Amino acid sequence: MSDNQERQQIPSPSEHTSDDSQRLPEPELALGPSQELESKEGLRQTEATSAPGEPQYATGLRLWLAVLALCLGIFVATLDSTIVATAIPYITDQFSSLNDVGWYASIYPMAICMTQLPYGKLMARYSIRWLYTSAMVLFLAGSAVCGAAPTSNALIGGRAISGLGSSGIMIGAFSLVPFIAPTAKRPMILGLIGACRGLALTAGPLIGGALTERVSWRWCFYINLPLGAVIYTIFIFTVHPKRGQVEGFTSWSDLFETLDLLGLVVLAASVVSLLIALQWGGTEYEWSDGRIVALLVVFGVLGLAFIGIEIWQKNKAMLPARVFTQRTVLCSSFFSFATAGAIFVLTTYFPIWLQSVKEKSPLLSGVATLPWVITSTIVSLMGGLLVSKFGYADIFMIVGAVFGCVGSGIFTTFHVGTSQPRWIGYQIVYAVGSSLATLTPMMVAQSVLPLADIPIGTGMVMFFQIFGGAIFVSVGQCLFTNNLQSGLLNLNVTGFDPSTVSSGGVTTITQGLSGDTKVKVLGVISESLTQSWLLAVVLSCVSVIGALGVEHHKKKTATSA
Repeated sequence: MSDNQERQQIPSPSEHTSDDSQRLPEPELALGPSQELESKEGLRQTEATSAPGEPQYATGLRLWLAVLALCLGIFVATLDSTIVATAIPYITDQFSSLNDVGWYASIYPMAICMTQLPYGKLMARYSIRWLYTSAMVLFLAGSAVCGAAPTSNALIGGRAISGLGSSGIMIGAFSLVPFIAPTAKRPMILGLIGACRGLALTAGPLIGGALTERVSWRWCFYINLPLGAVIYTIFIFTVHPKRGQVEGFTSWSDLFETLDLLGLVVLAASVVSLLIALQWGGTEYEWSDGRIVALLVVFGVLGLAFIGIEIWQKNKAMLPARVFTQRTVLCSSFFSFATAGAIFVLTTYFPIWLQSVKEKSPLLSGVATLPWVITSTIVSLMGGLLVSKFGYADIFMIVGAVFGCVGSGIFTTFHVGTSQPRWIGYQIVYAVGSSLATLTPMMVAQSVLPLADIPIGTGMVMFFQIFGGAIFVSVGQCLFTNNLQSGLLNLNVTGFDPSTVSSGGVTTITQGLSGDTKVKVLGVISESLTQSWLLAVVLSCVSVIGALGVEHHKKKTATSA
């Protein structure tokens, strides 16, 4: 990397080292699923070269209140990714909108995905504190819209607004840590934030089920308002980072240049075209319909255009070529794309299986996912500690991929008569893989990047992680609804109209049915879901390619005691 290129880079928040420290050949990982990577030499230089503009760190109660605000913020922002899983059957019943299930689950992570990279660039240029609080307000506004939504379309719109705010909360939480805590405390704080994110992903169905059954599905969104108010209040009184970047708005041209607006618009249009095609294909229109074909063509053309724009923009791009083409970063991103797709497919449709096939209430279906929640939390914490102590994060990445393949595979054996001990055990197996697969890619990617490029590489991995989840939830929805409708048609049951399925809710399909007819319909629902879970198996198996493709270093990447 030339000196000119380095001067053009936007420095990461934790960067206070010299040029030599940015080229360390063997960077070391901090504890837990953190966003920061520093070598011993870089750490010594950071502590020894205090500058007048260096952040004034918070201490004592103020520090831990700030950490509490960041942890709660990322918890509620991440919770909205999965909290609707157990509420979806009741939402579809109220709005008669089974065909919109994919939108409920995918529009939120899609909005996050589209804005993560721009948020990262903005936070490197402008006040992180101002951007974080603005994102929190946006998130709460979207939650209010969702809670009060009179129609399915209003709910989808509210989810999109919430996603735009959630993206800033997530990026801001990790970006603020270097400005509120000294180096020695950052691993523990980042580990706590990462654990809260993982807990929210797996606890969402349980919390959503409890709220849906005890109060209303609308409280899955209303609950964010009082929590958000507490977080906002704590945040504004405890987080006051001092930084050497531009604190206020300068000019529109400067803002647009920072955003890489052209790349952002082209990427967003490309992904939205793909999402709409996946939503409409096989339901609203045949896959051979000209509109679906046109949308897929637009996705491909704009996707290629985005790559061209990023190459043309060079260091001003959202994804500079020096990072995007790095083997380990690219393989880690591919791994995250595939594993996140598998995880989101199972976390979205497993509660539907419990409620429709096992006829559990939202609360009980949430309780039924506790083995997944508990296992994921334990493995995430242990995985972070083990990687920090022994290094070799790539090995844990492969282990996660293998458990993911086995776990998703045994999920496809579910049927109407599957016993409780079996589906509890299957959750535990898959949870081991999913938690390691979520934890390790960022660590592996960070281990090969210089300090200045770590935020960009981390953002890239997170982008593909969320993008994979958003896309494959829609693919899973398409597989489920198509298989369900064709399966019910093949039943040829007297007095049952399969065409009403798309306009009703999945839990209402068996209402009024009894005896053998009900058993047959439940069998079709179960088979339709397990067929859609084959997608998770394929994605888990494909992810092994990414795990094997990363650079496997003999030396440890852990922080020595």
